[in-house]
Amino acid sequence: MDEFVQAHKMKTITTTMESLKKHGFEALFFASREEAAAHIFEMAADCATVGIGGTLTVRALNILPRLEEAGKTIFDHWKLKPGTPEELECRKRQMTADLLLASSNAVTMTGEIVNRDGCGNRTNSITFGPKKVVIVVGRNKIVPDLDSAFARIEEVAGPIRSASLSRKTPCVATGYCMDCDSPERICNVTSIIHRKPMLTKITVILLDEELGY
Repeated sequence: MDEFVQAHKMKTITTTMESLKKHGFEALFFASREEAAAHIFEMAADCATVGIGGTLTVRALNILPRLEEAGKTIFDHWKLKPGTPEELECRKRQMTADLLLASSNAVTMTGEIVNRDGCGNRTNSITFGPKKVVIVVGRNKIVPDLDSAFARIEEVAGPIRSASLSRKTPCVATGYCMDCDSPERICNVTSIIHRKPMLTKITVILLDEELGY
């Protein structure tokens, strides 16, 4: 990578970290997914249960098999048939796990964490319930401000995620959000975490990699 491009990316990450810390979040940087996974494994040492949202970013770290081998109980609704009572119960248990692993649709350089959900289990779990929350974010999800965060969700994350789920929504056809009323819409709940929630410790791990949608 061109040295000036890399320097700009690192400045973006540094500015984001500084803003997150000012807002009460713990913000950490790792150059690789392997380093991030090692740190998360250490954070999970005193945790018996681990919840994971519907995140490709976290799964790319290959941390779940290591946690299972260490004897942790993993609440992963992706392993269950959608719409079943078992899947619903798993989503609920994510909200009270000792450790929640998630990603975010966008993190702003001004220090906000922005998510848009279909069910709301991720947005609920991130803000209140688990003892520890870890949000893993690739550099591709860092944006300048809230307007840019919404634009990223509507022009990138939402349409791509809908396509990956084989949803028949207008954004899959157009490539951008149409604010539809489709029953298959996945963008139903929007969450902006402006500052650290009073009773929840949130650690944001920023990676010098492009991961997830």
